[in-house]
Amino acid sequence: MTKTCQNCSQTFQLAQPERDHYQRFKTEPTGLCFVCDQKQRLCFRSEWNLYQRKCDGSGEDIISIYQPNTSYPVYKSNYWYSDIWNPLNYGRDYNPRRSFFEQFAELQAVVPRLALSNIKGDNSEYCNMTYGNKNSYLVFGGDWNEDVMFNTLGMRNKNSLDLDYSNKNELCYMLLDSDQCYGCQFVSSSKNCTNCFFISDCSGCTECILSTNLINKSYYIYNQPYSKEDYLKKKKQLLNDRYEQQQHNIQAWSQLRQQRKVKYANTVSCEQCSGDYIKNSQRCHHCFDVSASEQMTNVIFAVNSRDCLNSSLQGDNSELCYNAISTYQAYNIQHSFFVIDSSDVTYSEFILNSKNIFGSIGLRHQEYCILNKRYRLDEYEKLRINIIQQMRRTSEWGQFFPKQLACFGYNETTAQICFPLDKITALAQGFRWFDESNRITNTRSEQTSECQQCYKMFKFLNEERAFYQAQQLPLPRICPKCRHIWRMTLRNPRQLWNRQCVRCSITVQSTYSPDRKEIVYCEQCYAKEIY
Repeated sequence: MTKTCQNCSQTFQLAQPERDHYQRFKTEPTGLCFVCDQKQRLCFRSEWNLYQRKCDGSGEDIISIYQPNTSYPVYKSNYWYSDIWNPLNYGRDYNPRRSFFEQFAELQAVVPRLALSNIKGDNSEYCNMTYGNKNSYLVFGGDWNEDVMFNTLGMRNKNSLDLDYSNKNELCYMLLDSDQCYGCQFVSSSKNCTNCFFISDCSGCTECILSTNLINKSYYIYNQPYSKEDYLKKKKQLLNDRYEQQQHNIQAWSQLRQQRKVKYANTVSCEQCSGDYIKNSQRCHHCFDVSASEQMTNVIFAVNSRDCLNSSLQGDNSELCYNAISTYQAYNIQHSFFVIDSSDVTYSEFILNSKNIFGSIGLRHQEYCILNKRYRLDEYEKLRINIIQQMRRTSEWGQFFPKQLACFGYNETTAQICFPLDKITALAQGFRWFDESNRITNTRSEQTSECQQCYKMFKFLNEERAFYQAQQLPLPRICPKCRHIWRMTLRNPRQLWNRQCVRCSITVQSTYSPDRKEIVYCEQCYAKEIY
């Protein structure tokens, strides 16, 4: 079925699995293409921007994802979670003669917001959307890391810098989509490698440099075998602490990546899945960065989740989520943002340990609430039905919150990381755009440098400098955020094209566009070629 996006006017296909999933949720398609639908939600989640400001409750200096000049109150974590304030005090009656979104915006303007979501962090105050990190800095969406800096959505890493979507690595630098590596630098889409540098799509390798598509190899450079003695001599020439040599290696690595052999999609142990970066999952259609999940459609990033549609950043044990973002152990969540350990939540934000919540913000251990006002069960169910009927009449029902209700500029959010826009385009599409000049780079060192990409000043942590020195790395010339953006350009776009396998000519859906130089195989032919 061909549809036209109500936002960008581009045509898109509504595949049968997607249509079936809409029927399962008893709802109609939103009318938005995948990209526009995802941008609408992702602009509500701030990721790489932290600011210094005052806690509006205690008056203390704090670190926050909210800029200091915001109109709504922001509380530091222990104040927000305390009993000093009561979210129910902001409750109000629903007015059927007014737009629901207007009434929600008024509630949003007064309910205190959580400065950071950084649970059980030990000496890791500059982290957000994280759990259990220790001695870590600028970690976003990553859990259980130790002595890690500049990490996005990476879990259980140690003593490493500049990681994205990478897990269980140690003493590594500049890793992307790589797991269980040790002592590696500039590595993408690889696993179980040791002391490897500038490699891609490798597995089980030791002491390899500037190579791709290697399996269980040692002492390789440019995909050619060397004796151990000759390899070590060449290694000294290629790897040193000179910035110019590092840039030469990066250029050579980039050329190798463009010429490598690739499977049509990065999928492992999957059944009936389409998309990219999917592991150990079943029946996941048009999904990206999904693992250990099943029955998912149009989802960006999910772990151990099931039966979710048109959603983003789904944490462990999220189930029956539709049009939702940033959930964890959540059941039956619709059109909501940041819902933790809760069930049956609709059109709400920052809901924890609660159930049967509609149109509310900042509730903890509550039930049967609408616009932060608590009701009896029968009153709640009757009013909820009436609101939904009214929202259907105003065409609000089924849509995510309007872009104007996002607390961040598009350039501050996960949307900018996944689907980058310039300021003029973002504003033309109805998004906000905020000045980032107050963004924190580092407060623990006085040595500064100007980023060669964004031309903003950034500082080096003392621990960061020690890591570079120990690993014989030159000091970077671009700031951590620009390095992260550069790594994101190495990932494939979240878009699918029909490609033909170069060996058997079977048609596959791939994130490698037809104009790309990589050699694309189907799964069976890739296994024969590489393994």
